[in-house]
Amino acid sequence: MMIMTTRYMMELQNELENKNRELSETHQHIFSSIRFAGMIQGSLMPDASLLNSLFAGADFKVIQQIGIGGDSVFIKQTGNNVMFGLFDCTGHGIPGAMLSISGSLILNELMTRSPQADPEVIVKELSALLFKTFRNDSYSIAHMEGSFFSFSTETGQLSYCGARAKGLYMKNDGSIMELASGKNALGELPAGEFERFELDYAKGAKLVLYSDGLTDQFGGDNNKKFTRSRLKKILVEHAGEDASTLCKTIEGAHNDWKNNNEQTDDVSFLVIKF
Repeated sequence: MMIMTTRYMMELQNELENKNRELSETHQHIFSSIRFAGMIQGSLMPDASLLNSLFAGADFKVIQQIGIGGDSVFIKQTGNNVMFGLFDCTGHGIPGAMLSISGSLILNELMTRSPQADPEVIVKELSALLFKTFRNDSYSIAHMEGSFFSFSTETGQLSYCGARAKGLYMKNDGSIMELASGKNALGELPAGEFERFELDYAKGAKLVLYSDGLTDQFGGDNNKKFTRSRLKKILVEHAGEDASTLCKTIEGAHNDWKNNNEQTDDVSFLVIKF
């Protein structure tokens, strides 16, 4: 009886070790695929050098929750205009990455097929195509939020169109204005309502675009959200920093706040100093 029990326990242990080995191999395969997918998505991110050639400084940071995700930054020149924006897609991880890449490809196709300098026109076309592409019966299963800017290299005019966008403009006196934005998300409705705004910027002022993954991160001593108020405080306290340094400051503050907590969402932010 003892021999049978021992043999059974050994067989059970071997079976358990085999299962653990299979799980470990599967785990490594999945994360290896995610890391490679992250490299592919990262290669689609633009270079900030175009914005740096136009303004006093510009930089951005995209920190996807699991290496791939739904946040993205767009920068492209078309004629005498430079278009740029920051977008946050429905979900994160693999679904968010699929939507983010789809949105970027649609946006690139729109600007290649019919170059437009009006951000309102582009945003409306992008929203309509997203709704048509991801429609499930009468509603869309995938949305994007964010803002899209157009800068004229001839006149210096800066206009934008927002879709539930998060953006701050800090003046030279330290006061901060929240950017106006439309209430509809991109792809939410067949014909969402979007409006064009002009940003009358001044030399030395700063523009900060960000996704809600930054301000909604839980952390701190009482495990609360990072909040928009905390972001504003950081901008005021570090008003003298250039765009690249300020990006590092925001990232460091976010990491310190998060501490040992898990990242709750994809995080992205873009900083421009005029």
